[in-house]
Amino acid sequence: MVDLIRMDFYRMFKSKSFIISNVVVFVIAIVARLAEIGLIKLSQAFGVEEATISNDALSEIIINPFGWSIALVVVLISAVTFSYADIANGYIKNIAGQVSNKGNTALSKFVVLAVHNFIFMFCAMIGRVIIGIITGGIQMDWIEVPLAIGTFGVKWLLLVSLSSILLFVSTGLKNKTLASVVGVILGSGSLMLLHLMIDSTVERFIHVDISRYDPSMLIQESNMIFGNAILVALVVIAIFLPLTVVIFNKSDVK
Repeated sequence: MVDLIRMDFYRMFKSKSFIISNVVVFVIAIVARLAEIGLIKLSQAFGVEEATISNDALSEIIINPFGWSIALVVVLISAVTFSYADIANGYIKNIAGQVSNKGNTALSKFVVLAVHNFIFMFCAMIGRVIIGIITGGIQMDWIEVPLAIGTFGVKWLLLVSLSSILLFVSTGLKNKTLASVVGVILGSGSLMLLHLMIDSTVERFIHVDISRYDPSMLIQESNMIFGNAILVALVVIAIFLPLTVVIFNKSDVK
């Protein structure tokens, strides 16, 4: 198992798509801030006195490292690309043939994806810090930083849970196209429309906010209930990771 994980780490770090995707996420974090400043200056030019440029707080950067949701889409597509690469290139057959349990290959990918997600979040955060310093500085609200770090950790866990869903589709079902579509939907927050439809339908019988149980919605929030978010993430992982392992064990490796 250790050798599998080591091999997958090597495969990820040598992947051009992984490197390029990190650069893209880094650039998006910078562009998001520049676009915000540009819109504020444009508003000021049209006489909107309320529009003022304020420095980002360090805690806010830690809580929302990506800036724009499109960055989250890039991260999830990168996860799909990594998860499916060994299947697409055909060498999964050689790997699976050398291990006692084929499902270990899925577990190995999951471990590497957890690190994969942290690297992307950290990379985006550094991008926001750099552009924040360049454009006027950052508010060092040290009192809020511990809570922000906790939120960062919970969002990382939510992102890992989203990756477990994509791992199920890409590796378990062996369908990269579907996994990519699911990644775009989860990363862009498109499920909000579905939530509104369901909520309006079931509200006649019971009041429930489905977004409270959707990791793709929770990860977009700045203020969340930690216990609920952690529970949702763990439940999603507990469902999709074992399911991926079972299905992959029973499937033919080609």
